Amino acid sequence: MIIDFLLSNFEIFIFYSILLIIFAFIFLFLLQLQNFKSNKESIIQYAESFNNTYREIKEYLVVVENLLENQKKEIMNISEKIVFIEREINRLGNVKGSEDILNTAINMVRQGNSREEIITQTGLREDEVEAIYTYYKK
Repeated sequence: MIIDFLLSNFEIFIFYSILLIIFAFIFLFLLQLQNFKSNKESIIQYAESFNNTYREIKEYLVVVENLLENQKKEIMNISEKIVFIEREINRLGNVKGSEDILNTAINMVRQGNSREEIITQTGLREDEVEAIYTYYKK
């Protein structure tokens, strides 16, 4: 009986089965399309977020570059000042050293040492010793 009913309405069952399968495919297609749109929107949001982060990093690096450039200029100025101070210290040391040598030469002249002795002990030139000798001789 059931078999007779199924066989007599076989074409109708097949038709409804095919319709059910088609509607199921259409439903799955629409779900997949909705899922695709959702994924597309999230990918666009991630890309925008990445782009914003990239811009912020770029701006930060530009600021850091400017700071480093300013620090480089400051370091160059400081190093120039250090070189100048070193030259001044060396010059003052040379002046102090020459003052000591001149004082030694003057004391030797006052003690009555000869010109040759003064030249050998102080390393002064002969004309310098002559001027000291002339001026400070008793």
